[in-house]
Amino acid sequence: MTITTALLAASAGFTALQQDSVPLADTVVQLQGIVVSGTRSTAVPRLEQAASLSLTIPEADLLGASVIAADLLRDAPGAYIQQTSAGQGAVVLRGLVGNQVLYLVDGIPMNNGTYRDGPGQYFATIDPELVDRVEVVRGPASVLYGSDAQGGVVNVLTRSSPVRGSPSMRLAGSYSSADNGLRGRASLGFAGPTWHLGLGGSVVTTGDLRAGGELGRQRPTGFDAEGVDLDFSFMPDDRHALDVTVQHFSMHGVPRYDRYVDFRAPAPGVDAEHVFEPQTRQLAYARYKFTPHGYALATLETTLSLSTQYEGRSRIKLEDTGDPADERSLWRDDVYTPGISVVGTSMPALGNVAVLLTWGADYYHDELSSEGWLEEISTGTLTELTRRTATGEIGTGNFPDGAAADRVGIFLNAETSITHWLRLTLGARWSSIRNEADVGMQWGGYVENTSSDLTGQLGVVVAPSSAWRLAARLAEGFRAPNLYDLTRVGPIPGGVAVPNPDATPERSLSGELSVRYQRSDGAFDVTGYYTRITDFIDRVPGEFLGDTMFNGERVFQGRNVGTARMWGVEAQAAKAFGSILIDATLLYTFAEQEPPSGAVEPMSKIPPLSGHAAARWTSPRHPVWVEYLLRWATRQDRLGARDLEDPRIPKPDGTPGFAVHGFRAGWTLGDRLTLSGGFENVLDELYRNHASGVDSAGRHVWLGVSWTGSL
Repeated sequence: MTITTALLAASAGFTALQQDSVPLADTVVQLQGIVVSGTRSTAVPRLEQAASLSLTIPEADLLGASVIAADLLRDAPGAYIQQTSAGQGAVVLRGLVGNQVLYLVDGIPMNNGTYRDGPGQYFATIDPELVDRVEVVRGPASVLYGSDAQGGVVNVLTRSSPVRGSPSMRLAGSYSSADNGLRGRASLGFAGPTWHLGLGGSVVTTGDLRAGGELGRQRPTGFDAEGVDLDFSFMPDDRHALDVTVQHFSMHGVPRYDRYVDFRAPAPGVDAEHVFEPQTRQLAYARYKFTPHGYALATLETTLSLSTQYEGRSRIKLEDTGDPADERSLWRDDVYTPGISVVGTSMPALGNVAVLLTWGADYYHDELSSEGWLEEISTGTLTELTRRTATGEIGTGNFPDGAAADRVGIFLNAETSITHWLRLTLGARWSSIRNEADVGMQWGGYVENTSSDLTGQLGVVVAPSSAWRLAARLAEGFRAPNLYDLTRVGPIPGGVAVPNPDATPERSLSGELSVRYQRSDGAFDVTGYYTRITDFIDRVPGEFLGDTMFNGERVFQGRNVGTARMWGVEAQAAKAFGSILIDATLLYTFAEQEPPSGAVEPMSKIPPLSGHAAARWTSPRHPVWVEYLLRWATRQDRLGARDLEDPRIPKPDGTPGFAVHGFRAGWTLGDRLTLSGGFENVLDELYRNHASGVDSAGRHVWLGVSWTGSL
């Protein structure tokens, strides 16, 4: 019997949630937080949820020190940041990355059928200045969000424009000496009795990133970006609310640095050119929330959305002679994703136990426009790339033109406080995913891949006292093969990827146990977990037309290789000593996979033992603070098969460990102007996060400023 079957049987006699029965005191130690990701529709204290959650609110200092959105989570508990280049960043959760982690913007999925199995560049297309907060769910969240949420969920909630009277303005900017990078943002807010209108825009320019030690500038790593956004809200009364948001962010000339050099450039890489142009994300949505405050229907929220992703690439291979080839490959893959989601809450009662049911359904459709060309550089001649199908030639970039995918799901989640010390969570979801594409006669012809799954979760939170919580959760995860697994042809580290139209879904079962403590002057949270994935899809050496090579490169294919297992510990703690606040995190992950042959081997791209510690002094008399920051990691020499083929990782010793020190300070003048700055990597250490393709910044300074006021 699966956990889903057991949960559905139990739900006949069990419903859901009482509002917070254990009051939480105000605290200067912000491990508590109010989050919505864990329950999708309700604001519940993080301490009270069975899932492992974290909340990051980017204040002026964090924004000033960040170049891309992934930088905001460098010190978040349980999160590890991988960077293939300075303009790219991916979040690793519980050893999983890429299309095994679900990214959301305002609750709307960023993930589409083209997201790859390794670290991706997509999270970098969120403007850090637009971020109000980031909520992270660690561990499977497939009940609430469906496919891809195996490692967890990263939900970015964007900020509205300022309101300090009408009209209002916010100006913000930052500078970093590491890459001579500049970022500026201006936003305007207008408000009436029942409405608000905001307009904003950002501009980013960075140069080549200087690493520590004697490595110097890493060329090329610079890029440019710009973004515009609009948000409108209308709330005629306390029962009706309408929000309309439009976001556009585009990055230009983003080089994939690991393709230019071998590890730290002892030798040239495989490409003379490999650039993302453009790298663009667009999102438009309208969200209507009806709040009748009834027991049968407490809230009903409907969201109509359109997400678009534009990705172009330009590549020139490096010949064995060391000279650039006379041929440039050009790809352009555009994904259009309309969607609708409906989420409601109901509050029936069972005796004297209040019930909160969260229920809903969602549907998203991916439509791909894909094209590619070969350019003979010496003559400028362009030849269109095509795939031969049974009905004729079709265009192709990384994917066949016209590929499509549908994702639909229905879910029900229930929470209840049975007594003042016992809280339960129970949920289930049915998901169905359908992919279709004509991958070409040589790759397998027309592909229609359909999969569905029923996933469940069960959570328990025990409150032995007002300060302590014990939380346990058992949850299933599910990831259907996507268009990347089934149809993509293109370059990867160590070779070229070819399609596998026969891939099947991977499923996981995860158990976790957390011990949490919260007081006004101190807190800690320690979580241990174990996850087992069956039919795990991994990129392994394969064949094309009976040959292990394709166009002179090694052939790889995403296949269901067997079973994967991950276990680890995530911890965070904070303690206030008068005007000094000390906080720290720790992350440990162990992961292995077992193919059908039974030979156990390490999983790839698994973070090493790592963490951070910070001590911040805040003046009791003046709005001034000073902070010392340490980030550290041990050596990661436990390498998987893909790691051994990856030029981003040195062999045989793996990625070296590091300890990096820095200082930050901030000053608020009145309630409008904030100044911040930092002196980072003060010892100029040469280091990089494991599996990254670029070294982190060497010794540098950064400055940030923001001003908000009425006009």
